[in-house]
Amino acid sequence: MHLWTMWKHQLLLYALLGITVFGLFPKLEAQDAPAPADLVLLIDGSESIGAANFPHIRDLAVRLIDGLAVGKDTIRVALALYGADPEIQFYLNSYDNKENILSAIQGLKYPGGDEANLGAALVEVAESLLGSDAGGRAEEGVPQALVVISAGQSTDDVSQGERALKLASVYTFGIAVGDSATTAQLEAIATDKSFVLSAPDVSTVASMGDQILPYINGVAQRNIVIETEITEALAVGSRDVIFLIDSSMGNTFLNAVREFIRKFIDTMPIGPDQVQVGVAMFSTAPRMEINLNSYSSKESLISALAKIKPKPAVEVNIGSALNYVRTSMLSAESGSRIQEGVPQLVLLLTSKKSKDSVQQPAEELRRMGVLTLAVGSRAADEAELRQIAFDDSVVFMLKDFRALQRNPGEIVSPLSTLSGVVVPEGPTETGPFVDVTTVQTQKVVRDIVFLVDGSSYVGNANLQPVQDFISSVVNRLDIRPERVRIGLMQFAEGQRTEFHLNTHNTKQEVLSSIAQLRLMGGRVLNTGAALQYALANHFQPSVGSRRRQGVQQVLVLITGGPSQDEVKRVADRVALDKVLTFAVGAGQVEENFLKTVAFVENLAYYRKNFADLSSVVDQIMTPLITVVGETDTIDSDIEIVSPPSGVERDVAFLIDGSDNVRSDFPYIRDFISKVIEPLDIGVDKVRVAVVQHSERPSPSFYLNTYQTKEEVLRAVNGLSLAGGRSLNTGAALTFMKNNILSPEYGSRAAQNVPQFLIVLTGGRSRDSVREPAVALKTDGVVPFGVGVRNADPKQIEDISHNPSFAFNVKEFSMLNTVEQKLKNYVSLPKADLNIILQQVDSKDIAKDVVFLLDGSDGTKSGFHAVCDFVQSVVEKLNVEESKYRVSVVQYSDNPEVDFYLKTYSTKAEVVNAIKFLKHKGGKVANTGAALQFVRHQVFTSSSGSRRLHGIPQVLILLNSRPSNDEVRGPAMALKDLGIMTMSIGVENADPIELKTISHKSQLTHYITRFDDLPLFEPQLVSTLKNITKESGEISNTGVPDSSVELDAAQRDIVFLLDGSDDTRDSFKHMCRFVQRVVDKLNIGQSSDRVSVAQYSREPQVHFYLNTHATKQDFLNSIESLQHQGGSPLNTGRALDYIKNNVFIAFSGSRMLEGVPQILVLVTGGRSQDDVRAPAAALKQDHVVPFSIGTQNADIIQLQTISYTPGHTLTVPQFDDLQTIEQKLISYIKRVPRQPRRPQPTTIAANNDSSSL
Repeated sequence: MHLWTMWKHQLLLYALLGITVFGLFPKLEAQDAPAPADLVLLIDGSESIGAANFPHIRDLAVRLIDGLAVGKDTIRVALALYGADPEIQFYLNSYDNKENILSAIQGLKYPGGDEANLGAALVEVAESLLGSDAGGRAEEGVPQALVVISAGQSTDDVSQGERALKLASVYTFGIAVGDSATTAQLEAIATDKSFVLSAPDVSTVASMGDQILPYINGVAQRNIVIETEITEALAVGSRDVIFLIDSSMGNTFLNAVREFIRKFIDTMPIGPDQVQVGVAMFSTAPRMEINLNSYSSKESLISALAKIKPKPAVEVNIGSALNYVRTSMLSAESGSRIQEGVPQLVLLLTSKKSKDSVQQPAEELRRMGVLTLAVGSRAADEAELRQIAFDDSVVFMLKDFRALQRNPGEIVSPLSTLSGVVVPEGPTETGPFVDVTTVQTQKVVRDIVFLVDGSSYVGNANLQPVQDFISSVVNRLDIRPERVRIGLMQFAEGQRTEFHLNTHNTKQEVLSSIAQLRLMGGRVLNTGAALQYALANHFQPSVGSRRRQGVQQVLVLITGGPSQDEVKRVADRVALDKVLTFAVGAGQVEENFLKTVAFVENLAYYRKNFADLSSVVDQIMTPLITVVGETDTIDSDIEIVSPPSGVERDVAFLIDGSDNVRSDFPYIRDFISKVIEPLDIGVDKVRVAVVQHSERPSPSFYLNTYQTKEEVLRAVNGLSLAGGRSLNTGAALTFMKNNILSPEYGSRAAQNVPQFLIVLTGGRSRDSVREPAVALKTDGVVPFGVGVRNADPKQIEDISHNPSFAFNVKEFSMLNTVEQKLKNYVSLPKADLNIILQQVDSKDIAKDVVFLLDGSDGTKSGFHAVCDFVQSVVEKLNVEESKYRVSVVQYSDNPEVDFYLKTYSTKAEVVNAIKFLKHKGGKVANTGAALQFVRHQVFTSSSGSRRLHGIPQVLILLNSRPSNDEVRGPAMALKDLGIMTMSIGVENADPIELKTISHKSQLTHYITRFDDLPLFEPQLVSTLKNITKESGEISNTGVPDSSVELDAAQRDIVFLLDGSDDTRDSFKHMCRFVQRVVDKLNIGQSSDRVSVAQYSREPQVHFYLNTHATKQDFLNSIESLQHQGGSPLNTGRALDYIKNNVFIAFSGSRMLEGVPQILVLVTGGRSQDDVRAPAAALKQDHVVPFSIGTQNADIIQLQTISYTPGHTLTVPQFDDLQTIEQKLISYIKRVPRQPRRPQPTTIAANNDSSSL
């Protein structure tokens, strides 16, 4: 029986002076002393508001905040704007005083946009603005409120965000501007309808601040309270529930536990024939507080619950407490109905790790059929709780037990719905007494046939362990015709069916037949013939197979010896028929043989002795019920690139370990195994580490844990899911940098050993990944991102070393499409790897960088941190006379140069000068004068500036106080000169002033303390390296910078399409892609010209650059294009042909006129000839190649062909080309013109020809 719960927020409005309506509350001055609260303002920034009206909304926010007692220990404020996407302006911990918050609000800019996705914004508030990392104090008991200001209906669904906020007990208020539909939507979102104010038009909205103010104060002073009730929608089945509570947790946390149990009791149908509740407490010794049959009504239970008290203790004995529950409370005398088949549930709540052993007591409870759940907090050991609980999904780790109040449903739901009973069945005529344990936790539908070795390799001595193994597996499955069906056969030289998939309908019948199994005997094993027999005689509809209905077919081979016949070919045939084969072996069978038979290698399990088969049960269960047998994406012709023996590298995997990937975890294990399989693993060769992560990282093993490939693969195959509810990938990346990839844990970065990080995730990270990823890359780590299912492609790209190192697939079963590409990268010789990475970093061109530092008295205590920060940034730059030049200037009442751009020509000299900087001092900070000074005295040729040579000029301002003079004019003068200013504010800096100074508002950053400057260093270094000559633009494409002209009026574009046999079914997708791209270009003889060619073994041009003069002619020609066909794929030959026959004046190319020459290659396979030389020749001719490949293309070949690796785009299949269409067009439009070239002169060998 299922319990459907819904959350009803009952508002208790304790009136201030007896008045409870808007507008009649007393003003703030009449309230009690300031009390704490967390307040988030969420403001509509879409076209619904409009640019002209946005100042009114800003005034409303100012008016509201001005009336609140704002401070670090009172009311904290955060603010976000929303349109198409939410934009967080500042967090709850960004500002500590009202003045800074008001200043930030007054500086808000109207974002605009047609979309108003309030739903996404509500989710962002729940996930990013209310947690402790953002300054939220919910776990300290501080109330949290949200005020939504909206002028139109949401353009997306708001239900998910609304539910998240209500589950978190956030007080949600609304201010609706305009129509009634907006008001109605906000009323649905708000905690209560009365919490929504309406303004007829925007001109009156500012006055709403005074009206909503008393309610915010009411929340802070606890005059408005949300009481969360869980109401029952359907009846709950009978059950006995025992709460086993750690009495040493202290009074505060015990009160939270008591309140959780009280609310649970309130929702349950309490009674001797319905739900019974018991309570026991423990520290070093257990004691019974409430027996299951002590009370039969809610009132008496709750009254008794109020009397339980804490008992201080340093240690706890959980094992002893579990035994006490089993022996003293789960008996008929104590009210247990276990003998009647009523589900028995025990919920353990503990704050400590047990002093005694829990394994045996937990196992005894499981054996009884008791379902144990575990909740831990503070010093509790999560691994120990997993030992205790009957399943990992019912282990809950909380920061402290007060969190039970925020989301009780997560635990209440399994307590109310799980059912697990022991059904004692008497002996039958055909078999012994059997205990059947059923735990109804997951719907599994499979047809499973066991294929048992009946020869003397197993023998009667080992029959019992084999029967026990099969029975243990069957006992964990839901056996019935509509769920799991079981078949059994044995084999030696021949085969014998014991029973078919449709022979038995109940678990008891299956177990009884297994118990009667008698081996057929024989010394010869024909395993191949047995596999063929199973396929032909057991996986057929006539004997119960449901393969035609799409039910997964599973074969479990159990054997003890070598086969005398051919197996691999038959095993492949079984796999092609989508039967999933598991191979379990012991004794004289070889492990490699088992891997040959299994569907994939990690579905093979070997033990030395048959007696050890029991240890395979836990290992096999998850894949047995979750893995699917898909073979159509497996590439049997994949070339494995093995690194030369002795190649050193450190390879770390950071994988998703959250609950969301539980059913797909076998795919993740298989993925890791396949990537590392070709590597030469050893302490002096390749080292491997694996870390899981969810809310926090959990290392499985380090780089220096294992020394052989066998050990690593064994550890990977034995990985079990760590679990967790959400992902903080950013924090995990930082953990990888500071811990896993450190010398202490085996990293050899200091010895220049390449450092690889492979990040695999199936969901979106709740925290930011960009800054931690930049820090890793800055340290020389090469990250790859692999996103599956719900992963955010933008986050995956941010994590990766460059966009072409980012991979996204739709399902975990498609990870095999990524494995080969990663193998190729990780296996590359160091020299080749450096070439690829250098191509990516080649856009880090020369720059002149000036640091302008606030040297006034206010920065004296933090000046050492400032110098360390500047030094650290400089150490990451390529400082030399022809690359980066650096200058440092300090200012207070007047500016002073510490050294000019031309003073030092090496990094060592610059770093040494920074080390000896002396703080300037001064009472005021005249920032405007300092800006004017650097413009006229530092960014000049005489001081070493190369501005007139087109070298980017960058000014980095770091200050801690508002300027004493005017900054707008000097800042504009710097911008007019093409100098890109970045502003970093610390402590009391003025955010509005910083934005005025910065080249763009995105280049303004605020940091709370000087000590936090190192956190910003990776982002600053990354920004510096991505600045191009395009006058302060930050590049993402790596397009050559020979000219600053963008979106040139003319281009010559050649599309080269894969026309091989492998693309026959996808060719139309390619043609439509070309049509869509061309449709967005300006086609004409004096504008954009386009040519199309396809190739397989040989290239074939369909039309040249001068064939069609209009867009319509071109589109018509594409429509009639026919697939060429042929093999093999010779991409190198095609590139060479295009260079010599299409990118020439005779074919319409305007290369000599400086018109951008662009090649777009679209391919779905690996070239069989060399591509390096033809690609280099194209680039030498100033052709800019873009490469687009599917999952079957060779990524390294594509990057070799592309102008830079960043010009490589990948898609899973050709029908996904539309996903990269806009990106390609954007890139194409950024390719600049080239200088005109002189006309070539050809002197003929004979006199019958004249000069051209």
